[in-house]
Amino acid sequence: MLLFIYITNRVATVSPILQKMAERGIHGATMVDCEGMLQTLAADSIEPPPFFSSLRKFINPDHEPGKMLFAVLREEQIGVAKSCIHDVCGSLDRPNAGIMFTVPVTSVEGVE
Repeated sequence: MLLFIYITNRVATVSPILQKMAERGIHGATMVDCEGMLQTLAADSIEPPPFFSSLRKFINPDHEPGKMLFAVLREEQIGVAKSCIHDVCGSLDRPNAGIMFTVPVTSVEGVE
């Protein structure tokens, strides 16, 4: 089993991705709001690192939180999950397109 994780700032893509995953037999994914490092630093009252001042102009304080999708999947489901994301989002090779990766799961209960 693998923990499949996809993180994106493109919130409008989340529902279509989940719909495609359900249509292709992947159920039980969980979505949580998430925030990137720069957003956190912008909102924090601590002194930001020196490089931050040049990046501040790119940060929108009213920015909607990103989304993190995670699901414990069988190895043969990983390609299907990736395909669902590529079908909706295209390539993740573009800047700020999102990131997806897997982490081995050595023990799991409650998943069929």
